[in-house]
Amino acid sequence: MRVTDPGRGWSDGLLEAGLGSERAATAMSWTTRIARMLDVEVALARVQQRRGLITADQAEAIADGCDPDRVDLTGLAAEAATSASPVIALLAQVRPLLSEDARAVLHLGATSQDIVDSATMLQLRDAFDVLEGDLLEIAARCAVLADEHRGTVMPGRTLKQQAVPITFGLVAARWLAAIDRRVSHLRLSRPRVLVVQFGGAAGTLGSFPGQGPELVADLAAELGLDSPELPWHAERDRIVEVVGVLAGINTVVSKQARDIVDLSATEVGEVITVPRNGPGSSAMPHKGRNPVDAMAARAAARLSAGELSVLMSAAGEHEHERAAGAWQAEWVALPSAVVRVAGAVERLSAAIEVLQVDGERGRRNLTANLGLTSSEHLAGALAGELGRPAAQALVGELAARALQEHRALGDVAAADEKVLALLSAGQVREVCDPGATLGNVDAFIDRAIHAHRTLVSDNEVDA
Repeated sequence: MRVTDPGRGWSDGLLEAGLGSERAATAMSWTTRIARMLDVEVALARVQQRRGLITADQAEAIADGCDPDRVDLTGLAAEAATSASPVIALLAQVRPLLSEDARAVLHLGATSQDIVDSATMLQLRDAFDVLEGDLLEIAARCAVLADEHRGTVMPGRTLKQQAVPITFGLVAARWLAAIDRRVSHLRLSRPRVLVVQFGGAAGTLGSFPGQGPELVADLAAELGLDSPELPWHAERDRIVEVVGVLAGINTVVSKQARDIVDLSATEVGEVITVPRNGPGSSAMPHKGRNPVDAMAARAAARLSAGELSVLMSAAGEHEHERAAGAWQAEWVALPSAVVRVAGAVERLSAAIEVLQVDGERGRRNLTANLGLTSSEHLAGALAGELGRPAAQALVGELAARALQEHRALGDVAAADEKVLALLSAGQVREVCDPGATLGNVDAFIDRAIHAHRTLVSDNEVDA
């Protein structure tokens, strides 16, 4: 394939900025798109030959002529810009390479959208493989962190305030479960999304009366795609489902990257991130722990929002049997969205791979808050005798006193006569220990890890 652009067909600056996945860019690039369109033309000829619609010599000639190495990609791009679709320009380059009788049956019964949409599905299949692989790498690391830090106590935070003690293991388990859900969603979407397109000029396959559905199924099998119930030229709910897959991944990546950024803040310091390459700041030598990968993951995820919005709005704007503008917008928005989302996943994976957890800092942060995060547990211990409303009121008074006197809640409670009438000072301190207030943390972590192992093993069985 002759091309003067050395940038692998991807030139919007994402890769240079570290905000895109090179592997996804390869799968979704213009270069790959042309190669996949040629694959579809070859597959179409082969299934038509098997059904006796064209001869073996014609099919072989088409296969030889649809060689990516014989395509002038740069010239094709210029020609495609003034055509209704890139297929028109592509066929114009291929036809001179064929014998006259093969030329007559090239692209037989197909329309440009059949070739473009089917090629896009082949590209998405490869991109989905990239996404799933990287998501599973993140999940594997999260499973390790969840197990290793199931007892690493830290403050749980709601509304940006300390709430009750949790563990970093629980945080990692929640990350794990969310990533696993995205993998499951991606897998479930494959047979619904990765389907062939073959409907001819207006979705009737009028060139093949009586055998259209069989030809569609044959083409799908030849390409390794699923077969739709009928052509879907102007019904773009499959693209909407791709948007849903990508948006769901984006949501999870953004949240987890935000957690890493917030937890690595100097004033929090419960996780540590170290940039993989060089210093974290051009001006301040001390800033060697800037959360560079998490920051890039958030940026890449945000950048994809524009393309995802375009795809969603365009999906409902397909007129009649073929769109004038909405479909064409997909050609740019979909590849870019995939590359950005895959870039976000890649950078989150890098961030989690080097993540370090400071368990001592988590306990110090709880102590700095005077142990007030144990108030719920203390109230629960007193509720059996006092009743919940009275216990809540008493602990509220103790918490206020702890703040006023700047003393730990456990110390204030252990010196209070009302509390000592029900619990010993030792029992109070035991109740107020952050490690005693973790509820079902271990059980939840175990469930997340078990579910992950099941997800991985089920895929190994299917493979």
